[in-house]
Amino acid sequence: MGRAVAVSRWRGWVAALVGVVVVGSVMYLERVPLLTAVGTYLIVSDTPQPSDAIVVLSGSLPDRILEAVDLYQAGLAPRLVLTQETPLPGLLALRARGATMQERHEQNLDIARQLGVPATALAVVSTPAWSTGTEAEALAVYCREQGIHSVLLVTSKAHARRAVLTFRDLTGGAVRILVVPSRYDPFSAAEWWRRRPWARRLCIEYLKLANYLLVDRWRLPRSGAPA
Repeated sequence: MGRAVAVSRWRGWVAALVGVVVVGSVMYLERVPLLTAVGTYLIVSDTPQPSDAIVVLSGSLPDRILEAVDLYQAGLAPRLVLTQETPLPGLLALRARGATMQERHEQNLDIARQLGVPATALAVVSTPAWSTGTEAEALAVYCREQGIHSVLLVTSKAHARRAVLTFRDLTGGAVRILVVPSRYDPFSAAEWWRRRPWARRLCIEYLKLANYLLVDRWRLPRSGAPA
């Protein structure tokens, strides 16, 4: 009886080991398509349509502002709206000493002007934000106040899925949100694991996406229809 049980357990372990080897072999052979799918999932892209405004999320530059200027010059929206971050650490102290340093939205404004966007077509959301969620909250209020009902949302490739989920949740259908990841962002879904900065960006983005879906999504207020 004891021998039979031992043999049964041994066969079970062998079967489990064989299963692990088979699954591991398949995953190794198919590693490139699987890894590419992991990268591709984050990159959401809508077909740009004429809208009330082009919104550039703060963060990476100059790739985002370049995409936004292209959309503006293609006649897809009459205005370009920039979000802004909370002041950089030490910035106020730096300026108090007479030194100057541009924040990201100020750099984006300068780039847009240099590329031919008139000052009358540029605006900055006045409420500083420290995350994608707080950017979306500030934009929801801005759109309601400015009578904006459709937006082209420009961001980086790996940030696109989380950004559009957040902004659509916050505006509650009152604003049509189309996400346009910048073509100038070099991140590649087909090669992200070959470059450490891209791999780090992807891993961080998945952690932030999971946190949004499991936690933050249920804490954010939803915007009603514009007044």
